[in-house]
Amino acid sequence: MQAEKISPKTPFKGFSIYNATAYVQNHTLINRGITTIGGSTVPQCVMSNNKHEATERAIMGSIYFVASYLTPILLLPLYNRHFLKNKGITKTLNGIAQNIIQVPKRFLTPNADLQKGLMQTAQKFDLKKGGQDYKQVFEEIYRRYNNPAKLKKDLLSVHEKILATDFVTTALMWIALPWIATEYTEKKTGRTDFSGGFELKKTQPVKEDKKKKIFWNAVFTLVPGVIFAKTVTKGLSVDLKNIKPATNIFSKAYQNLLTRIAKKPDNYDYISGTNMSKTIYAAIWVLSSFPAKIISARDKNERRDRALRDVGLFTMFFGGDFLLNNLTGRFADKFLGTRIMNVDREKFAKMNFFEKLKFQPKNFRKLELAKDMPQNILNKTKNVGAGLYWFSLLTNTALIGFCLPKVLNKILRKNIEEENKKIFETTNQNSQLHTSEVFKQFKNS
Repeated sequence: MQAEKISPKTPFKGFSIYNATAYVQNHTLINRGITTIGGSTVPQCVMSNNKHEATERAIMGSIYFVASYLTPILLLPLYNRHFLKNKGITKTLNGIAQNIIQVPKRFLTPNADLQKGLMQTAQKFDLKKGGQDYKQVFEEIYRRYNNPAKLKKDLLSVHEKILATDFVTTALMWIALPWIATEYTEKKTGRTDFSGGFELKKTQPVKEDKKKKIFWNAVFTLVPGVIFAKTVTKGLSVDLKNIKPATNIFSKAYQNLLTRIAKKPDNYDYISGTNMSKTIYAAIWVLSSFPAKIISARDKNERRDRALRDVGLFTMFFGGDFLLNNLTGRFADKFLGTRIMNVDREKFAKMNFFEKLKFQPKNFRKLELAKDMPQNILNKTKNVGAGLYWFSLLTNTALIGFCLPKVLNKILRKNIEEENKKIFETTNQNSQLHTSEVFKQFKNS
């Protein structure tokens, strides 16, 4: 059988759409921004129960969209420079040396070749931004330390401080949004219950203690941020060969967590030194944003709505996106002759249905480095892959924006109807008792 001829690589003509797709795929906040505006803001405003709920969702979505970009664009570069200088890795707050923060975390693990990581990162910058010798700058830092283990430790310490600070900053912004929106509604309407039930509910609940809620919001911002950052650093510092089996159930769970971190250090990188990975994003959401939203809810109806809405949004943002990309990528590879899926095709063919669900499409950034594809298949893979990526993203966004609120609105109406029914029955019983007492008094007089 004649070997498949691989033609010389030529510039990809449809680079604009493909590059835009690759950029969105590798930037969690942009991906999330599209999902937020298209999924959890505009459609959910339209699907709101009344104008007050719609206004609240518009306020939260708009501020979230702006605030989410303050950290990576304005604050993270400042954090990076400050902590690198403070630790003594760089000598000034300016200059190209600060880009050492972009050395992938896999090169900071105990058995990794740090010098190789420094040179690879320098080469990436030298190719992208010609004229500046990153290699020379990184080599100077490496020589000045003359101790790879110490440089790794110091870089991990800087990463820990950046992660903790970014976690807390991002969480604080997210946690503040519901308070801003609900305070606006309370000032405007004088009501302290969930705005979604304004036109359905007959009575207002007792006003809950705001100071206590704000205290617990602060706890769920600061504590998880510090613990998560320290746990990631501990996991990246673990030498897998030296791990001894634990017997205590809690020690075993903690050990398993550290092992997972140690095995997948790339999951905790900041792309371009500023864009958090999906793993970090998920951790902030689960450990801080979700519990804080539940705590700050105005009544049990809003608490239930926020819990179900966030669980649904989280599941669709991570699980729905994952599933759609998996199914559409496999379909294209099978019927359109592309090579979208990031898996060995021969091994993949022998896997069962559930094993095949674990895989995702190739990272679009790495497709440029593909050496095993003829140019025509590479171009088709890029075109079809980009199209399917946007199809999956927009489909997922539509499900979050329209289907999720429709279900939640039905649940809200049903719960409030039951509450109103109980109020009516209680009021009716009290009225009958009052009438009976009045009759008895009249009879005895």
